[in-house]
Amino acid sequence: MKRKSITVAVSGLSRLLLPQSCVLCGDRLAEGYFCRACRSDLPWTGIACERCGQPVAAPLAPGTHCVDCQSHPPPFEKAVAPLLYTFPIDSALKALKFKQQLFYAPAFGDLLLTPLEQSFSDVDAVLPVPLHPRRHALRGFNQAAELSRPLCRKRGLPMIGNVRRVRYTQPQTGLDAAERRRNMKAAFQVRGALRCRHPLVVDDVITTGETCSQLCRTLLGAGASKVSVLAVARAATS
Repeated sequence: MKRKSITVAVSGLSRLLLPQSCVLCGDRLAEGYFCRACRSDLPWTGIACERCGQPVAAPLAPGTHCVDCQSHPPPFEKAVAPLLYTFPIDSALKALKFKQQLFYAPAFGDLLLTPLEQSFSDVDAVLPVPLHPRRHALRGFNQAAELSRPLCRKRGLPMIGNVRRVRYTQPQTGLDAAERRRNMKAAFQVRGALRCRHPLVVDDVITTGETCSQLCRTLLGAGASKVSVLAVARAATS
């Protein structure tokens, strides 16, 4: 745990003291986190369902959602993920989570500012998807919280701190949709009053959306009027 804390501190300090460089290719930058070439080559989501954020082949009529959302409407108001979960985004997010490459967090957090402004102007609080205390201790940080910090700082939004992951669930990777649903059942709990009406759930990746759905149901049950979701990347499920 001590070693991981030192790694996090050094990662952040080096970003401040050393010349700014592109987080993907390493080229020096005057400002920002991505060079022009890498930013243009990012796997942008493009056309997506405005409800769940799933990429679609052709634009949908205004107010029309994808087939999955029509047959099984999600509990959240809207989900947006600006990037596809493919190379190099999948490698970068794995490096963030599992190799303590913390310099990716402000880069991707900064990338989320535009969709935050464009799609979620009325949210009044930010909730990083909570980690179970045991997993948080093992990892040393919550990547969703690190992604959320630039959003809270730039928009002046509070970060919700009284929602807990109360079940130590197995990682969602490798589970099918039904297994993910069972795995996440009753995983979250709001302790005390929820002091917001439209919280924005922030995560690194949306795969089937089950983690966010379970968390949104918990927030709605605790008094939220509606809940929205913002993630760095969306994994194609079809």
